[in-house]
Amino acid sequence: MRILVLALTYPHRASYYDDWRDALQTSPRFNCVVQNILGLRPSSLATLIEDFDAIVVLHSCNSDTLEYLEPLATPLAERRRAQLFVFIGNEYNSPYVSMARRIAFLRNSRANFAATQLLLEAGQYLYAGAGCRVVSVPHALNPDVFAPDRPHLERSLDIGVKGYRYPPYLGDDDRNTMLTRVLASARGLNLATDISEDARLSRDEWAAFLGTCRGTISTETGSWYIAPDDALMDDIHAYLRAKDRGLTLRNDGALRRAVRRLPVPVKSALWTVLKKGPVKFEMFEDFKTSFAELDDHFFKHRARAPVYSKAVSSRHFDAIGKKTCQIMLAGRYNDILVPGQHYISVKPDFNDVDHALEQFKDPRTSSRIADDAYDFVMQSHTYAHRAQTIYDLLAEI
Repeated sequence: MRILVLALTYPHRASYYDDWRDALQTSPRFNCVVQNILGLRPSSLATLIEDFDAIVVLHSCNSDTLEYLEPLATPLAERRRAQLFVFIGNEYNSPYVSMARRIAFLRNSRANFAATQLLLEAGQYLYAGAGCRVVSVPHALNPDVFAPDRPHLERSLDIGVKGYRYPPYLGDDDRNTMLTRVLASARGLNLATDISEDARLSRDEWAAFLGTCRGTISTETGSWYIAPDDALMDDIHAYLRAKDRGLTLRNDGALRRAVRRLPVPVKSALWTVLKKGPVKFEMFEDFKTSFAELDDHFFKHRARAPVYSKAVSSRHFDAIGKKTCQIMLAGRYNDILVPGQHYISVKPDFNDVDHALEQFKDPRTSSRIADDAYDFVMQSHTYAHRAQTIYDLLAEI
């Protein structure tokens, strides 16, 4: 099947974007051409799409901006004969990327499939108004990059984490609380830890880091407060902008668009200046608002979404591929990972953190869980398996 894969590529993107691209490019089911939509003109796309059996839009095209994707809706709707398969990235409501506009793109482009990372019922709840078939295609393992290469007892760290704190506007503090509670207990048990919440690692650097860790800490990705409209986020955004923050650059301004194209070292240096200098950046300032403040104003008395709205993450599979044992908050994880079998679980009230770490300290337990998770995922949850799923869906019609 000849497919055109649309991706938004600029320096420093999440590693799973590359994993999906690589899976489609290496699949024997597809003859794959990848097109970066950064600067792609609608007229150029209109000419390009005529030769393909299917068009796949990767998560990167809509995960943190719709600026480059939205103008392509018209040629995708009017000029294509192929099926259109659209992955949705970062499936939570954000002040910076409109969920309503994502749904409008699906509708305006006449997409055939909306591929959610969430459980199917959550995807159907979000995209019911998109006019296309919703399918659940969660993340998976790239075993070519995330492969075990060091026995547990030879690893220098007991627990390692590289990532970012969740922003307060998600209405969910589970990840941040999990990191704080487990780190405090781990230090009390004299476990060697390296936990950084402001780290920019390439895919290979992330894989190498995981290979030095016996274990890592994680939670499901997403928020309990998802909705197909932007009403809640509009209210939160207005509240945040009303705070007196001096001279602040807007997240959707020209500087943000220009920064996307900069090399990673330059981008990192600029972020450092914006975090400490007199000129502030809107998103960084929003992170400084406490979760408790937004919880009191917006979430505490609001009902959660009527569906289970959290999901398994690419990072869970990355750790499994390196045979790094995961200590995770109990959840569904797309009904793929099983507590006690594929990870050591912590209860939602965090009152058994010490017990979880005592289990982890036993090398027989942590090694068994890492081995069992790896064997299970290799059987049916690699990106090669996901590529086959996409082929099967496209071949149905």
